[in-house]
Amino acid sequence: MRALVDSSVLIAAARQRERLHGAAIAAISADEPRGLGTPITILAETMSFLHARVGVEGQRAFWDGFMRSGIEIIGVDLQLMEHARAIDRDYADAGFGFADCTLLAACERVGCARILSFDAQLRVYRPSFAGALEVVP
Repeated sequence: MRALVDSSVLIAAARQRERLHGAAIAAISADEPRGLGTPITILAETMSFLHARVGVEGQRAFWDGFMRSGIEIIGVDLQLMEHARAIDRDYADAGFGFADCTLLAACERVGCARILSFDAQLRVYRPSFAGALEVVP
């Protein structure tokens, strides 16, 4: 897997009116969607946001596009949840939310140190298998 995708990029890609829409589309395209993954928690966060902002029809349009994208969905089980909670404890001062912590735990699970995200605070995380987390664009 080349990179994991955060909700900030998925939301910006889904909404043409977003200021970072072009950057999100470019980031996803550059990494070839078939080499991308996202935890189900990030997808759920994205879907909830879109439902609230663009309504059920906008959410359905994104859903259809996501299903065609080839982005792999990473399951979240109890072990990943426990790892996410440990990340939350270790990085309590970073202010990561639940979805952020599951994204970072997924990075550890699949051995991927590259994240497509507009959330700069993710850069403080240090993966166990790499010197730094690469957060792009």
